[in-house]
Amino acid sequence: MVNFRDPAVVASDNFALLKLWHVVDGIFLWEFFTNLDFEWSFIQGRRRYRWTIWIYSLSRVASLAAVIANLVLLNLDTSPNCSFSTPVIFASLSAYLALAAASLLLVIRVIAIWNRNKVVAVIATTIWSINGGFFIQSISQFSYASGHCKALSVQAIKIAMIVSFLTDVFLLIIMLVGLFRLDCHRHGALATGRFLWNQCVIWLLLATVAGVVPVVFVCLDLNEPLSTIFRAPWITAMSIAATRMYRGLDDFLSSNTAHVPPHNDSRTITVSGTWATPAVPVSLDGINVNVHTSYDTADNHTLTSQAIRHSLDNNMDGHPKGKPHELV
Repeated sequence: MVNFRDPAVVASDNFALLKLWHVVDGIFLWEFFTNLDFEWSFIQGRRRYRWTIWIYSLSRVASLAAVIANLVLLNLDTSPNCSFSTPVIFASLSAYLALAAASLLLVIRVIAIWNRNKVVAVIATTIWSINGGFFIQSISQFSYASGHCKALSVQAIKIAMIVSFLTDVFLLIIMLVGLFRLDCHRHGALATGRFLWNQCVIWLLLATVAGVVPVVFVCLDLNEPLSTIFRAPWITAMSIAATRMYRGLDDFLSSNTAHVPPHNDSRTITVSGTWATPAVPVSLDGINVNVHTSYDTADNHTLTSQAIRHSLDNNMDGHPKGKPHELV
């Protein structure tokens, strides 16, 4: 049986960690620079301004800063002092900001899908805050013996990773339940609801698959490198997922316009197969879908939209009065 505490095994695992983290950092850099046109389109005014773009950009820029600092630390010839090393402090804070911003995008979407339900909003924001507290607790400290930064204690990082994993999964389940209540999982659902449902399912699967592996390894605590080797891939995957979902929804809303009925109004849409023909033009300026659906036994079904009203953000143009809310 392999002795994972053997110095030779630890050195080998350290080498594997360095290689894997370099690959992950390279993937993120490719992802970042190949999608800069999205931010640029906002600067040029080709996309409608949405205040949540600042949270999206914070997650991306903070992730980039963490990756750059991480690459510096991975390639240092000498061991810096973690207490005063700017790259270490910078990497730790940047990674936390990136994760916090990515999770905040998820929280905003959950609140919007639940139509700003106060109970759901309090639960989601409380979970997000607690998760942030555990990450702050697990801020890194330098280890001269191993030649790289490690957590203050394995227990601290273990708890932080478990809490973060459960936070993402729990928020995604809340989102999924909210969409299920709106019948967004049905094939006859409105396009926006169906799109949100598909995104949520993919996001939940990714969070589960990407989060289980690092949590299992940190709980096994075979040795220090193996306990942390999958942290970078997991954090990078969640950051990329959150920002990609944001871009995907923005692209979807930008390419689909339809008029949102007034709150007390309802419109009938005739559905044949998987295609829906609205009785009146619809403009998808807005954010969240609260759909009531009714089906008959004929080949053509009717789908009544009572409101497309949950909101992920308050008026993208920053003028809340009299404007529909929009989903981001």
